[in-house]
Amino acid sequence: MIYLVRHGQTVWNSIGRLQGQKDSPLTARGVAQAGAMGSLLAETLRRENAAPPKIVSSPLGRAWQTAAIVADRLGIDPAAITLEPRIAEISFGDWEARSEAQLAELFPETWAARQADKWNYITPGGESYALVATRLKSWMAELEDGAPLVAVSHGLAGRILRGLYLKATPEEVFAMDEPQDGFFRLAQGVVTRFDVETEDA
Repeated sequence: MIYLVRHGQTVWNSIGRLQGQKDSPLTARGVAQAGAMGSLLAETLRRENAAPPKIVSSPLGRAWQTAAIVADRLGIDPAAITLEPRIAEISFGDWEARSEAQLAELFPETWAARQADKWNYITPGGESYALVATRLKSWMAELEDGAPLVAVSHGLAGRILRGLYLKATPEEVFAMDEPQDGFFRLAQGVVTRFDVETEDA
């Protein structure tokens, strides 16, 4: 059983910049989202009489910051969090730190090529959806049954992971959302969403 959490809102999320494998810190709202998701996770696991979970996180700072907050709500020492590079966000390479509007204006030909084949297009210096799917498959193949696993990842990587779990098409993956105020449970072939409420900060 996997509980899949996206990191809380970051500074770059709030201004529409692509982060990829660059980083920006959580905003006050992002910290509140992480705390709310951790509290609901703790309540959900208690209700299900689940064993204490293991926590794995992308090594990117925004995910680690979220994972540490979630761990605190679960009563788990953040030192016990395992960092897993294979669940990190897609690399946008040379495009990172720019907005989509900037990319369309500055690099119209490469931007159009990516829009024409989003799944397979490798951004300059970066990755494609397909490459991210390959590393996520590798990680998922190593998972063992046992204690619940809380995986703290990212928006696009999380969509691809859910898509792999559901055997979804690329088009179905593109249509999935990327909430920062909710998480997903992947169990018995079903993906269930849990939403939290946070005050705007």
